[in-house]
Amino acid sequence: MRTRFLVNPSAGKGRTGKKWKHWFAGKNLDVELCSKAGQIKEATRRALAEGVDRLILVGGDGSLNSALNAIDNANVELGVIPTGSGNDFVRSIGVTMVEPETYLKPCNVRRIDIGQANGVRFINIFGSGFDAEVARAMRASSLKGDLGYFVSVLRTLSKFNSPEVKVKTDTQTLHLETMTISVGNGRYHGGMFMLTPNAELTDAQLDLCLVKKLPKLRFLFLLPTAIKGKHTEITDLVLMHRFRQMKLSFSHPVYYHVDGEVSDKAFREIELSVIPKAINFVTP
Repeated sequence: MRTRFLVNPSAGKGRTGKKWKHWFAGKNLDVELCSKAGQIKEATRRALAEGVDRLILVGGDGSLNSALNAIDNANVELGVIPTGSGNDFVRSIGVTMVEPETYLKPCNVRRIDIGQANGVRFINIFGSGFDAEVARAMRASSLKGDLGYFVSVLRTLSKFNSPEVKVKTDTQTLHLETMTISVGNGRYHGGMFMLTPNAELTDAQLDLCLVKKLPKLRFLFLLPTAIKGKHTEITDLVLMHRFRQMKLSFSHPVYYHVDGEVSDKAFREIELSVIPKAINFVTP
């Protein structure tokens, strides 16, 4: 089996760039450094063309997302050495930091679902409205991880206006003003929040977490309940729902993010769907 490692040196606020040589020193492994924008996608396509069987990302959720969106009907095994700031997806799949050579040994392989939003794939989570504005604020902030997320939440909250949205899924249609819409393939988001606590990676469904418009102070009090997934019990404000397909129609264009990667422009309509058993994910 041919295994290649793609290293994102900017992952983890640049900590990966400082440590990756030490992790791989003297091990004679197939390693490629991806330090430029778009380089992970290019390296993934090249690896597939060269017949690589197992592709391991050294980075975070954004690195995985880049590779995922370069894989098209390939049987390559995708894995990760989690060195990002949030590492949300690995908490659902059950991966911890391991030595690179671990991936040269026999590993567990699971065929898992992925989601897509307007044709862009995601492995862990989608967010729109307030959620996406927080992701945009994080991208512009020097603070990362749990602290960076919380600070971005406070900054965004001060200026956010809830849009009206029509939500149409396989089984229901809603019209309402919403604070945030999150869709989970995995369970965790933002480094600390369990927004979709019942999400499963192999159930051929995505989990919706919709928070209705509410006073901003009450929203702040709601946030801590999401750390352990207890927000789902506040049924007058939080709607949880499972679906295979969903269309969101907003009163004004909104940004969205997939796995923390923010869309280049705002959209009035966003279509989401699950792709069952789309990729082979490898874990030690």
